[in-house]
Amino acid sequence: MASLGTVLVGFNSTATNIALDSIQSSFVGATDADVGWGIAGYMIGTAAFLPLAGRLADRIGRKRIFQIGLALFALSAVLSALAPTVWTLNLARVLQSLGGAAILPASLSLVLPLFPESRRMTAVGLWSAAGPLAAGIAPGLSALLLGTLGWRVLYFVSAPLAVLMFVVAIRVLTELPTPPTGNRLDVSGAAAGTIGLAALVAAIMQGGQVWGWTSPVTLAAFAAGAGAFAWFVTNSLRHPEPLLNLHLLRGRGVWVTQLANFLVGVTSQAIWLIWPLVMFRFWNYSELQVGIGVTVGPIVAGASTVMFTRLGERWNAIALCRTGAAIQILAIGWQIVRLGTEADYFVEMAPTVALFGLGWGMCVPLLNSVALAWVDEKYFGEISGLFNTLRYAASAIGIAGLFALLKDESSSIVYYQHVLVFFMVFAVAAFVSLWIPIGSPERSRRSDS
Repeated sequence: MASLGTVLVGFNSTATNIALDSIQSSFVGATDADVGWGIAGYMIGTAAFLPLAGRLADRIGRKRIFQIGLALFALSAVLSALAPTVWTLNLARVLQSLGGAAILPASLSLVLPLFPESRRMTAVGLWSAAGPLAAGIAPGLSALLLGTLGWRVLYFVSAPLAVLMFVVAIRVLTELPTPPTGNRLDVSGAAAGTIGLAALVAAIMQGGQVWGWTSPVTLAAFAAGAGAFAWFVTNSLRHPEPLLNLHLLRGRGVWVTQLANFLVGVTSQAIWLIWPLVMFRFWNYSELQVGIGVTVGPIVAGASTVMFTRLGERWNAIALCRTGAAIQILAIGWQIVRLGTEADYFVEMAPTVALFGLGWGMCVPLLNSVALAWVDEKYFGEISGLFNTLRYAASAIGIAGLFALLKDESSSIVYYQHVLVFFMVFAVAAFVSLWIPIGSPERSRRSDS
């Protein structure tokens, strides 16, 4: 049941990718960047609220936060479907991100303690696989809805599903004891992190599209973001119960996996926007063709997640992560070389989509499992919150970079190749970071004690 919440979030994250052109054309004067803010805002809201939702789950109950997230998700789905302007749609998507941010950490925290320590890597893998498996369903279903009922129904369908899950959760899920705490919530940290990420995304997206990279507004946004992040880090190190427990980064296995997680995350979500745009704008594919065309990626990602998280319990998990990161480099490199304006799906698109999904499933879920192995059970929620916060923050930055490089007036495939090169830089950096030695988590725990 808890994993179904991840399915709901994963479906909505991917379904929008197919609908970008339909959404833009339905609002007069809307630009690529205007629609892009709906996706970036979703990522910003999720990244900002994830750790706070995790803290609230530990305070007032994981089941309760899970249900609050479902209620917010249902409300935001209705508001998105009824949005009269592109910016009210973007605001509704931000509200939806708050619901998703409440669902994700609460769902994993409800599931993980039910498994013995020897099986937790598998549990994390199965939980992680729910997202890509939902994403595998999303493109085809989205295409059918877009072709028949339009993009508004695409958002609305989440509302009855969220309500049904809310009702079922009352009977199925069991509330777990919450740890005692008397410290105040880190509200200032939440505000600083949100402002910092929003300012950075605005500087990248608007600086590339509207303001110009050297304009005073862009430079001020970068400065505001840097200042807010500096305060966030300082506050997190001093606060008795910080939004993100940065002290956990003292474990080498934790900070290395979180660094790789961030670098992979810049590409992992944003690249799924490039593929539909190319197929729509250059290959003149229909919604159904695009939906079917990208479906192979999340299906492969979900299957490889299940397979390799189980293998990770017996093999070297970091070695599998390195292999997955290398496969992602190969996937992006193939498309940089082969992508053209003439439609050739099985040569130019299918290998990249499938290989990227395979690499994701081998790398990202196992990174979270490796990080969890480095901490005691009482820190599972904080590690998962940190992992997902960095992943969504990186996704927001990747999406901002994508729309900064894609000019509205451009019709050349070269601009899309530039975005792929941008993604390649981060993919290579992620691969390199995974070669930093991490040692043994058991040895680290003994030295800490």
